[in-house]
Amino acid sequence: MPMRILQINTNYLPGGIQRHVLDLSAYLRDAGHRVMLAGDGGDWAPSKDDPDFLHLALDRIAGTVGSVFRRMAEILPEARKLRRAIKAERIQLVHAHETAPAILARLATMGLNIPVVFTYHGSEPDRIASVSRTARRCADLVISPSRTSLNHLVAKGLARERTRVIGLGVHPIAQVEAGVAAAKRAELLGENGRFLIASLSRLDPQKGIDMMIEVARKISDRRDDVVFAIGGHGPLQDLVDSWTQVTGVSRNVKFLGPVSNVAEVLAASDLYLLTSRWEALPISIVEAFQSALPVIATDCGGVRELVNDEVGVVLPVADTSAIADAIIRLLESPELRASMGQAALELSRDKRFSPPDVHQSFEKLYRDVIEENASEDTHANPGTGADAA
Repeated sequence: MPMRILQINTNYLPGGIQRHVLDLSAYLRDAGHRVMLAGDGGDWAPSKDDPDFLHLALDRIAGTVGSVFRRMAEILPEARKLRRAIKAERIQLVHAHETAPAILARLATMGLNIPVVFTYHGSEPDRIASVSRTARRCADLVISPSRTSLNHLVAKGLARERTRVIGLGVHPIAQVEAGVAAAKRAELLGENGRFLIASLSRLDPQKGIDMMIEVARKISDRRDDVVFAIGGHGPLQDLVDSWTQVTGVSRNVKFLGPVSNVAEVLAASDLYLLTSRWEALPISIVEAFQSALPVIATDCGGVRELVNDEVGVVLPVADTSAIADAIIRLLESPELRASMGQAALELSRDKRFSPPDVHQSFEKLYRDVIEENASEDTHANPGTGADAA
């Protein structure tokens, strides 16, 4: 039987979480289920006129500006709006992504006997305890693509039996012709570049762009033929150019802005670099694997669940000297890069990254949760069951 699901996200700015929500929703709709989306705006947001999209002012609620009391005053009207939509559309399950949507979902569903599923996509280390509290109070089931990330919540009090690991499906990256990749490589390297390092992520404190620039500075002290191509945009986009000017690496670091040709940039590169302060399970790493690129990444969240010694290097967060050393070592060893790249390509074919398998897992999970919830409700209120008619 078709299910009625509501997916609620903070916003629909370009990013891995948003792509996951939209891809999963498209799969469920194709399978015949009713799926509503809710959240704030963004480049990937449905039109506000879309009957299957409920606009909620979640950016203000999730933000850090303003007092707790002001944010609570803003959340209550949005919770009432969400509650009306849930009742009108007879939603059977709400899936919240990130903590502010989870809190809003729980407020909106109070007394309605509608299960709330919460996906934990990672957070700053100093927020893990508060995220665990939110998960305990607001969610019937907590999902993450990373077992490591869930273990962090369990260590802070979340019951393990209320957790589930389900991956993030990553669509196969487009194939790029050799000539196109060579042209993109020449464009990005410029006249003096020899090696190209890619990093595709939001320009956000989470992604450690400041650390990446420091890595570039340390490498440029040793050799001046390494170019960093950093794609994406975000709240730091007005600052990053000045950072490269101050550190003297403006010739070695290129900010590409939003990248529509991800496959071309990856196909043109020698390595993939991720300097994040926190993550769950980064989609960008799997895309680098699909492009046969070795990955150098910081040891946060579930990165070690992806990157091992066969496909790359994992190093402590903020250890820019060690990151620079690892980059130099791989750039100076084409044989090692080739073997790691081949192993990465093979790993990218793992079933846990397959969109159909991942989306089917979510579909089954939703059905199990809805049926279990209905069964519990029938036992608690025998007169409301099907036999009562």
